[in-house]
Amino acid sequence: MRTGQLQTALIAVGVGALLVLAGSGCTAASEGADTSGYKLAPPRLVGEYKEHRRYGNTYVGIVDCAGQPSDADCDAAQTEVWGIGIEPKDANRIVGKATGTGADYVLGDVNAEGARYLVFRGLQGRIPDPDKAVARMFRSIEKSEQLPFSFSFSDTKWVGGPKTFDLEDFKGAVMKCRKSLHTVKNVYKGTVTRTPHVVCIWADHSTVAATELRHATAPELADLTAELYRTSRVKK
Repeated sequence: MRTGQLQTALIAVGVGALLVLAGSGCTAASEGADTSGYKLAPPRLVGEYKEHRRYGNTYVGIVDCAGQPSDADCDAAQTEVWGIGIEPKDANRIVGKATGTGADYVLGDVNAEGARYLVFRGLQGRIPDPDKAVARMFRSIEKSEQLPFSFSFSDTKWVGGPKTFDLEDFKGAVMKCRKSLHTVKNVYKGTVTRTPHVVCIWADHSTVAATELRHATAPELADLTAELYRTSRVKK
């Protein structure tokens, strides 16, 4: 093949490849290639799990009492926020100057026997290294700095190390899940209850979030967490 004919053939192949990419909706900068500039807005549904309670921007620090109907309501809100929150000094070790949000989801009737609760809490800010953010989030939970994931009344044993799961189509995002076993001894009844838990954590360049589900497998929670990743992140 002559030089001119070879150049023409190569150009044709290149144009054809671009047309295939365009037709499939893919570009060189695919969706999620740049994960900076996002904030978290928990969705109402995650799979079959329905939102039970939403915490707005109260995950870090305490709630502002402005607009509360009474002092009693404000006191209750502050108590509740401390019950679901993380202190600013602990949050800032994960994401500098972090703000946060979260929600609880339920599968089944609230408080009914057999109901399953999905916990979701997240921080948002500038995250240079998602891998380090995931590791810091795990350390924070392991040290019981985040009350939604803290079980001071039980003996918690982590089972194995974090396992990586793919977040397809989102470059630069990391997700890892880890199992734990919570043992509670009832000294009055002489019983011992062991409950398995799974925690999944994702991080990208603007969000880091953790989920937890009891009596779950890591792949099950990873699927729910991936859905939350797709649906809870919105552009600022």
